[in-house]
This record gives sequence, structure tokens and C-alpha cells, in this order.
Amino acid sequence: MRGQDEAAAVAVAVVLLVGVVLISREAVGLWPTVAVAYGLVLAAYAGPMVARRAAVEAEVRRYRREIRRTER
Repeated sequence: MRGQDEAAAVAVAVVLLVGVVLISREAVGLWPTVAVAYGLVLAAYAGPMVARRAAVEAEVRRYRREIRRTER
């Protein structure tokens, strides 16, 4: 059942994306629309990975500060 729900969610997202792209293409032109659409897709794809990496880097910095503080 979960696979069907995910497939339906993806289908709805694709339909909405295509509709928004078609409408915005007529409103602002082709290239701004392409840039925004690709930017949104890229953000959705890379966003979780970038957020995870930023969180790990923040924890590493905090841990290093803690180590330096205890060494003094």
C-alpha cells in the first residue's frame, strides 16, 4: 500500500510541476521558468544531503571546541 501511495504522490507532484511550468512559461518566458524549475528540482534532490552535511560539520566544530577547552 505504501508503494502505491508514494507513486500517487510522485504523479501528483509531476502533474503540478508540469502545470506550473506551462503557466509560468507563458507568464515570464522560457529561460526564467527553466531556471526556477531546475533549481527547485535540484533543491529537492540535494537539500537533505546538504542539510545532513551541514549538521555533521556543526557537530564536528562543536566537538573540536569542546576538546580544545578540555585540553587547557
